[in-house]
Amino acid sequence: MPEGAFNRAVRPALICIAAAASAVGCGGEGQRTLSIATGNTNGLYYPLGGGLASIWSRHVDGVNMKAETTAGSVTNLIQVAKGESEVGFTQADALAAALAGRGRFPEPMPLASLGKLYPNVVHLVTIRSTGIESVQDLRGRRVSVGPPGSGNAVTAWNVLEAMGIGESDFTVRQLNYAQMSNGLKDGTLDAGFIAGGLGMPAVVEIGVSRDMVLVPFSEDEIATIIRSEPAYSGFRVPPGVYRGVDQPVLTPTLWNLIVVHRAMEAGLAYDLTRTMLERREDLENISGVASFITPPSARDVGDFPLHAGARRYFDEVLEPAER
Repeated sequence: MPEGAFNRAVRPALICIAAAASAVGCGGEGQRTLSIATGNTNGLYYPLGGGLASIWSRHVDGVNMKAETTAGSVTNLIQVAKGESEVGFTQADALAAALAGRGRFPEPMPLASLGKLYPNVVHLVTIRSTGIESVQDLRGRRVSVGPPGSGNAVTAWNVLEAMGIGESDFTVRQLNYAQMSNGLKDGTLDAGFIAGGLGMPAVVEIGVSRDMVLVPFSEDEIATIIRSEPAYSGFRVPPGVYRGVDQPVLTPTLWNLIVVHRAMEAGLAYDLTRTMLERREDLENISGVASFITPPSARDVGDFPLHAGARRYFDEVLEPAER
């Protein structure tokens, strides 16, 4: 990605603080008030984060957790590394950059994971009247890569760079999901990237009101993206999830993780991980993507560092062959 484009894509945005739910009010005596950095209100990070905040506040002794709306992964990683938030959601590609000290991150960030969550599907969305049928058709068009400070923007640029498309090849827009949806509907935008769980509300909304097209990637394009960014893989969006998507659509995907500062107390990291996994059915009531959050899947963080407290939990509940 061009350095200037990357810096614009991930410049921290202003952070708005929001309560997750009425259950996450002011902490009582002896309670610590902690925060989880999520995303904007049109994505999945925010409702899942609100649900987790409520679960942790009710079931972890001495913890009063609140959810924060943020610009997304990059902002979340910076806040957790600085101690401004105790917990944060992130995409795998942004976490890899943070740990390596690449791009927006001037040095390696002191982060560790509590576990893997669910896969993010890269939705390249357009309206049929634009005539856009492939990622190469984005040249010369008005395309949103996502808001500054978001993992969405990191993902969009990773995919575009792998496809040989630079910022000079199209008109760059940096819109949040609501702005992107409105732009597609009123014709001021030709296409946009939305990276999120299957059934993203923002994508559903576009499909309901317009003749939406989910732009497919070829097998060769997926292979090229994986060579450039090994954190990605291919995923076929099944028919029926979005209106107008009647055939499987191949697109890139990558996983989301939940992260904390490396120095978090092991006991707290253990309690947060245990409670999240034991109460995951509560999260499934918020979004079906929470069905991916099982102990074997959550433990499988690959080369990312797993916090010692989380490792202790997984060692207790998993057979050696599952670890």
